[in-house]
Parts: sequence; structure tokens; C-alpha cells
Amino acid sequence: MMNKIFLDQGYVKKKNFLNNLEKKDILKVIYETFSKEIKISNKKNFSIENKEFHEKLLDLRKKNPKKFGDIYDRLNLNAKLRSLFYSKKFLKIFSKVLNIKTEHIFLNGFMLRLDAPYDKRNTLNWHQDSSYYLQTYPHMNAGVCWVSLTKNSKNNGALIFLPKSNSKFIKKTKKKWENKSSSENLTIKISSKELKSKKYLEQVFGDTFFLHMNIKHRSGVNKSNKFRITFGCRFHEINNKFNTGKEIYKFNKKVNLI
Repeated sequence: MMNKIFLDQGYVKKKNFLNNLEKKDILKVIYETFSKEIKISNKKNFSIENKEFHEKLLDLRKKNPKKFGDIYDRLNLNAKLRSLFYSKKFLKIFSKVLNIKTEHIFLNGFMLRLDAPYDKRNTLNWHQDSSYYLQTYPHMNAGVCWVSLTKNSKNNGALIFLPKSNSKFIKKTKKKWENKSSSENLTIKISSKELKSKKYLEQVFGDTFFLHMNIKHRSGVNKSNKFRITFGCRFHEINNKFNTGKEIYKFNKKVNLI
């Protein structure tokens, strides 16, 4: 049933998928990482929505972008955060979404996004994640898992996607890098008719979305005064033909597109 929805709609949403203990562990990682660089009060009742916390993050990003970038990198590599996706709970739902056994799952593309207000440097235009993660090409039995930490809506730049746009893989043959601090963007064209069906990936802390790897989507515009914070990973079927190493997001490495 879940796999049918995933294939037909291009996504599956699970509200309140994270339990209180998982949320607590995530907040602890965020707190412990940032409190070494900025003063954050009230550790016991730390909230990801705390206005002062976001103001200090924005100030750090503006005054010391290198230090902010270093913290961002550490969070993206944090084992505690990544381990969540290897839990039985997540592996079980990955297997249901892809209709495969848990023994046949490959995870990669771990990410934690700190999208600042009105940021343009790391926004992505319309694209498919399948252009970047080609491990299961051409059948593309794979997806992207998005977990929200902040309350995400149109106002703070929630991801924009087109339901039912996952039936076709659009071949891309060129890459474009603006600079080392920018996100790579393999853009695709979207018609005005398609745009009429767009949705925003609206979530609160604990909600989880599973998007098909072919779903057409783009970054939103954060018009709030806070960061939009999300994290996730990519999940793939490893049982059938598997293109080992076919990942565009590889640091300082060139990978040929199909």
C-alpha cells in the first residue's frame, strides 16, 4: 500500500514519525555542537525555535562564515544524527516505501540543511535528485527522506514539489559549479501547467517526508527571520542492478553522468 502511494503520488508523509526520545537526542546534538561557539541559555529546555538561538546563528554566519561552515560540516558528519536512519524504525519504513527487504537497502547522501533567511547561495532551482544519485538508474527505486527540525512552511522556504511528477527520469549531461560554497544545480524545465500543481513540504518537528528520487522539486525562499532546519538522507534498493559509485555529490571528484 505504501509503495503504491509512493509510486503514484511521488511521496509519502508520516506525521509525528519521531518519538520524544529521538527528538531529545537530536536537540542534544544541536545544542552540544553550537554551544561550543555561541552562548545558548537554558540547556534543559532548549528549543529549536528559540528566537535568540536563531539570532546568534545569523550573527555568527555573518561575522564568521568560516566558523559557521565548520560547524555545519561537523553536524553533517555527526554519527548520532546519521545513526537515526539506520534504526530499525527507519529501515522498516524505507523497505515499505520501496517494497523491498530491509537487507536490500543502501543509504547515502546524508544532509543537514541550515537555510538562512533570503539565502541565494545554496538554493536549488527545479531538479530531480535522481540526476545526482544514479545508483539505481534506470529504474530509480530510491527516495529522499526529509525530517524537519523547525516548523517549515511557505514563509520560511519549505521545499516546493510537484506531486505525481516522478514517472520519468530527465537525463542531464552538464554540471555547473559557481564556487565551492555554492550548491550544484542540474536544472530542469517546468511548464506553467505543471506549476499549477505545486505543493510546499510543510512540516513540524518530527514529521517525515519520503519523496521519490524522480520527483520534481526546488528550494523555497525563506522570508522569515529564522533558519529553516532539516536533515535527511537518500535511500536506495541495492538488490537489483546497482551502479556503485554513481554519485555526483563527491568532494573534489568528477563523476560521469549517464
